Amino acid sequence: MKRREFNRALGGSVIALQLGLLAGCGRSDAPVVLAGSVQDANARAALDEVAGSLSGIEFVGPVCDRRLAVSDPLGVLLEELRSQSGSVLDALRASFAMDFERSDVVEIDGWRLSRSECLLLAGAARLQGLSEARAASAGGFRDEAFIDIELWGPDRTIEGEIFNPIGNGRGGFWLRVNGQVNGSMRLQLDGVELATHFEPGVITASLEPDYMDRIIAQTGVYELVLLDKSRRLRQSVGFLTVAARPSMAVLADGSTSKVFCALEGWGPQTAVLGEAFNRQPDGIAAFWVRIGCASREAVLMLDEVALPTTVRSDLVTARVPHHADLGRGHHTLELFDRASGELLEIGTLEIQ
Repeated sequence: MKRREFNRALGGSVIALQLGLLAGCGRSDAPVVLAGSVQDANARAALDEVAGSLSGIEFVGPVCDRRLAVSDPLGVLLEELRSQSGSVLDALRASFAMDFERSDVVEIDGWRLSRSECLLLAGAARLQGLSEARAASAGGFRDEAFIDIELWGPDRTIEGEIFNPIGNGRGGFWLRVNGQVNGSMRLQLDGVELATHFEPGVITASLEPDYMDRIIAQTGVYELVLLDKSRRLRQSVGFLTVAARPSMAVLADGSTSKVFCALEGWGPQTAVLGEAFNRQPDGIAAFWVRIGCASREAVLMLDEVALPTTVRSDLVTARVPHHADLGRGHHTLELFDRASGELLEIGTLEIQ
């Protein structure tokens, strides 16, 4: 359920299929909660039951709730549905379609949802305990792309790992922008305003240690937005994903690593004599290692020679300046943590 565009008609999406089942399509024992009239007194109870039963909404439900920032999403949805006639299901179907026809949509990290569907998902997140009711802090801000954001980061971390650490339990974000910045701009993560700083072409922001601890305490997806408070404008930057911490790696002696997560993949694993493998723009060879976690002090070593290494949240890369001197045969690649002394075997590079 990562990226997709919801259909104009109710059918084809995961949510749509669930609604179809609840309406009695394809499952004889499903509660017929959507068949009653949208004008009936029990229409709200039907919406509550549907919202409480939806599955697979852990990502988009809470984000819809934060983005719409209304006190009672299902109440607002019901009021809008009551402009329709027929059953609750028919009203939902018509409301979704009309939202798309008039471009009343909410775009979230590659998802494109009708506003009505986002209200339903927001209500589901509330009922299922995935998000808490909060004040409409975004109220009064208009969504508008007011500055060109060329690059930003980080967009991923794992449970318990401070992202982009800057010391004293703090971490933060950086944005490379093309456009005029002003002192009224603030970065906001999950509705919480961050300490924001400006340099020519760059915006940075840091999280207080207590807030950092709260964000990385469990898996989740959190929206990062840029506010222009003077003009009351709001621009979505993207989403920070806090992923589940992977299992730890097993070292050569059979012990479990305290530093490295399990290896997911690496390369290149073969090369031609004298040629730069995974050639970089400056002509230098390079390795990549996909691993769930590694310490910032880790360094890749080829035949026990330390390589210039860069460690990110789930990726380690290293340049190999002496690639032209490597002879035919097998060359051992390892990941070494300077602080703990742990050594993780990655594999062997075969030069033909």
